[in-house]
Amino acid sequence: MKSSLHSLVLLSSLALFTINFTVSQPANAAIVCEPGIINRYSNGSLANCLLGQNVTVQFSSSHSGISNFPCKANSYISFDEKGQFKSCTISEESKIRKSNSVETCLAEFQVEVSVSNDGNQSISCWHY
Repeated sequence: MKSSLHSLVLLSSLALFTINFTVSQPANAAIVCEPGIINRYSNGSLANCLLGQNVTVQFSSSHSGISNFPCKANSYISFDEKGQFKSCTISEESKIRKSNSVETCLAEFQVEVSVSNDGNQSISCWHY
């Protein structure tokens, strides 16, 4: 009885470790930041960092649908306190759908997502 209980505890612990490892691993590997160039909010979530490689961020909005932003390596990417994408410099031309129109955002431009107090999301693009 004692042996089977010990085996059950070990098996349960191993299962929890495996679940934790498989769930946590992709999130950690999704964004590669340059060491020492990482800023966090007081709640521990990522505020911004210098990207170590290009990364594509997919943003979904009820007004503009799905947008993909190819964020450029060696430039900053930022997030809000809830961990939602906020801005980056894009590495290639991208199309941004705004209601009934499409805006072209050129490579090296900054793209920014903002959310108003009433929850409306907007995407802007500019050269800085």
